[in-house]
Formats: sequence, structure tokens, C-alpha cells
Amino acid sequence: MQAIQQPEAARSKARRYHRVRTSVPFSCSLSSIEPRWWFQKPVIDVGVVYDLSLYGACVSTDAAIKPGDKVALTLRLTKGTAPVEVAVATVCWTNHQFYGLAFRTLSQASLRQLAEYMNGSDIAKE
Repeated sequence: MQAIQQPEAARSKARRYHRVRTSVPFSCSLSSIEPRWWFQKPVIDVGVVYDLSLYGACVSTDAAIKPGDKVALTLRLTKGTAPVEVAVATVCWTNHQFYGLAFRTLSQASLRQLAEYMNGSDIAKE
């Protein structure tokens, strides 16, 4: 297997948005927004979230998605709280079964829940 080298400038570049790497990955569900054929029903798949920001997430899933696809996402941040609903997320990149999702449409309540989760003390901040 060949390793891919990034230029030094790319590795030292600061992230655009603050993100957190979860100490314990949590589950999510993904559903397609745009069916490939008019007679198809949206497919619902499960995934695992490894890191998260207010604007996106890194998810591992067996879902048949590719960069450019739009999905709806339900994040189960903690037990006992309502899940966070992301109405539209775009698949930005893929690396085997890991996908970078950019949140495009989410409610103010969902944004507030994400901010509260990210400010929690039980997660490792990056």
C-alpha cells in the first residue's frame, strides 16, 4: 500500500472550523434525499461519527454514497437527549468507508444542541 504525502503547508494549515474528535464514537443514521430513480424509496443506512463540528462530520458507513450526494442525517449525541436532525448534508470527500459530510441545512435548535455537545467536558477537543 502506498502512502499519500501531503505538502507541509497543507498539514500545518489551521482548520476553518473548530471540531471535536469523539472519545467514544456515536451512531447516526443517513438517508438519501435524491433517489436515483423515481420509483425508489429513500434508503436509510447507519453510520458511526468519529469527529464533529458545527458545520460537518466524519462518518464511517457502508452506505452507497459518493462525493456530491446529498443525505439527511440524524445524530444520536448522547442518551436521554433528542437526536440532532441535519436536513441536508453534502458528501465532500471519501476515504474507503469514511466520508466527510458538510452540513447545509439544520435548524437553530439542532445547531444549539451541537454547540452544547461540543462544549461538553467529556470529549477530547482538537
